[in-house]
Amino acid sequence: MSAPAPAAATGQPCPPGAAPLAAVDDLQVCAEGDRVEIVAGVPVRLDDPNLCGHFPGFPVFPGVFIVEALVQAVDIALRTAGRSRLRLRSVDLVRFHAPLLPPDRLTLDIVAVADGPQRWSVTASGRRDDQTVTVTLRARFDGNDAVEPPGGAAAERPDGGTGASAGLVAATAGPADGTLGHHQVRALLPQRYPLLLVDRVLSMTPGTHIEAVKAVTATEPCYRDLTDSAPPGDYAYPASLLVESLGQTAALLWLTGSDSPVGDDQVLMFVGARDFVFDGVAYPGDVLRHTVHLERVIADTAFATGETYVGDRRIARVGTLMAARRPRTALAASAGAVTAAPGAATHPPSGSRPGAGRHRLRQPSAGKADLS
Repeated sequence: MSAPAPAAATGQPCPPGAAPLAAVDDLQVCAEGDRVEIVAGVPVRLDDPNLCGHFPGFPVFPGVFIVEALVQAVDIALRTAGRSRLRLRSVDLVRFHAPLLPPDRLTLDIVAVADGPQRWSVTASGRRDDQTVTVTLRARFDGNDAVEPPGGAAAERPDGGTGASAGLVAATAGPADGTLGHHQVRALLPQRYPLLLVDRVLSMTPGTHIEAVKAVTATEPCYRDLTDSAPPGDYAYPASLLVESLGQTAALLWLTGSDSPVGDDQVLMFVGARDFVFDGVAYPGDVLRHTVHLERVIADTAFATGETYVGDRRIARVGTLMAARRPRTALAASAGAVTAAPGAATHPPSGSRPGAGRHRLRQPSAGKADLS
């Protein structure tokens, strides 16, 4: 099959659909046969309200937002006119090598190779302006309209499409050993609104297994800029936020089973994953139910595996999820960036997605992306 022609300037700030931010503000595209090279610019902005919650007083660009930037760049560059969005189907491997702190800027060098109709295999690496490599990843995308629209799977769900299985309803009926209310979740996790993405813990064996939930609602910031004419598929909950919610569930499991809690001078960082597969999607009104098993802990790094369900329908699974405990001072020194004092970050105007309106889409002057 032939790849799309190099993209022309459109001024489009973000692909349609739910998204936590407009991640890409500059895009260069060059196509040669079935191979497309993309260079995406990703600003790390102190006034991004997401960074107020990740983390309060110590803003760090979430690793999942790099995945979000990849999703947006690939969709803008490769989606055929008249087709629905390209969906992230799997992250075969992602490793985060260095942090991003405001006012850093990330450049993503992406190579997409067609491996079927509306299907793409993607490799990417990211670097800061100081040329430090921050991320490497491999992923797969699909634009074949395989995603069920809202309500389409209700007849197949044992719960009748409410997003909560009978077991989940029973588990939330009252307190039990191993449960955590939201106030207890807040006491353990450093994230805050809008990136605190675990509502409560249904059951847990510290250091071994956890089951937690997060309700998806239409009032979340990722849906703020959807228009009334948006097609049903655009309401799919962003894969990046699903990964973040599952990762926070894993962090709760690690923290409750650890003999040495995370101090004020440390943060838990998402450092990598293997075989993250998205089998389906969630929509407003659904309840994400995460199950995570802690495989092992080596020094300050934990390894876990997990799955995410809506009712009894599995929508995501990860073979290996890796997190590490890092000193804040080491992260700041590595990034060489200016950080904010608590409450110092400013917010963009209400009703505008962070980064919206700053996007430039153009052809590269040199014609190629450098992936060396």
